[in-house]
Amino acid sequence: MSGLRHPPGRTGRAWLAERLAVARRAAGVLEHEQEVLRREERRLDALVERTASTWTTAVRRAERWERRALVLGGRAALAAAAATARPATVELVWRTATGVRFPAEAACEPGGPDALGGPSALDPAADAYRAALTAAVEHAAARRAHDLVAAEVRTAGQRLHAVRDRWVPRLEGALTELELRLDEHEREELVRSRAAAPPREGT
Repeated sequence: MSGLRHPPGRTGRAWLAERLAVARRAAGVLEHEQEVLRREERRLDALVERTASTWTTAVRRAERWERRALVLGGRAALAAAAATARPATVELVWRTATGVRFPAEAACEPGGPDALGGPSALDPAADAYRAALTAAVEHAAARRAHDLVAAEVRTAGQRLHAVRDRWVPRLEGALTELELRLDEHEREELVRSRAAAPPREGT
C-alpha cells in the first residue's frame, strides 16, 4: 500500500498520472541543476587551490622582505611606516548561477604607506605585503564562492533524492495499485453484465 491519498477511480488515475509526470520533470530539472553546480564547484576547487598557492608564495616573499627591512632599518622604521598606512579597500563583484549568488571577482586596493624612503628594503617589503594582501582577498573570495556553491550542491542533492527516490516511487506505487483495482473492477463488471444478460436462443 502506498499510503498516498488521491481521488478514487479514473479521476484518481488521471490525478496520479499528472503528478507523476510533474515529479519526473522536476527530477530531470534537479539532475541538470546539480550537474551544472558540480561543474561550477570543480572550477572553484581549482581556483581555490590556485589562489591559495599564490597567497602562500606572496606571504613568503613579503616575510623575506620584512626580515631584510628589520635588519637594515630596525623596528622603528617599520613602526613609522605603519603609522602612515592608508586602510585597504575591497570590492566584490557578485554573480548568480543556478540560483546561487557568490563572489565572482575581488578587487583589492591595498592602501598602506606611500613611498617610504629609509632602508632600501622597506619599499619592496611594503609592495610585497600589498601583493600578499591582494592575494589573500582573492583567495578568500574564491573560498567563499566555493563554500556557497558546495552548500547548494548538497541542497540540490537532497531535493533530488526527495523527488526521485521518494516521491516518484510513491506516485508510481499508488498509480500501479489504483490501476490494478480499476482492472479488477472492470473484470467484475464484465462478469456481472454477462451474468445479467438474457440467455441466447438455442442455449
